[in-house]
Amino acid sequence: MKLSLKVTFFWLFSLCAQADEERIYQTNSIGNIQYNKSSHTIQENGRIIVTDPIGNKQYDKQQYQIKGDKVYQTDSVGDIQYNKPQQKIK
Repeated sequence: MKLSLKVTFFWLFSLCAQADEERIYQTNSIGNIQYNKSSHTIQENGRIIVTDPIGNKQYDKQQYQIKGDKVYQTDSVGDIQYNKPQQKIK
């Protein structure tokens, strides 16, 4: 009984851990999602990280941070690079 309770708890915990992230996938010209290409993960804090097709985050690639109505470039540890160009969200 204790083992099944632990397994259920672990399953619920892992499900909740993924709930705070959203994924943006590439699509082809007719709108089909391209799961075999890299995607972007948007974390709860607004950080955007490139993710490979398997789901591993690529921290060595360019990252971005959403702050207010602007998108800033960040370095590999997530610090905003204010000297780099920024984009405004409409």
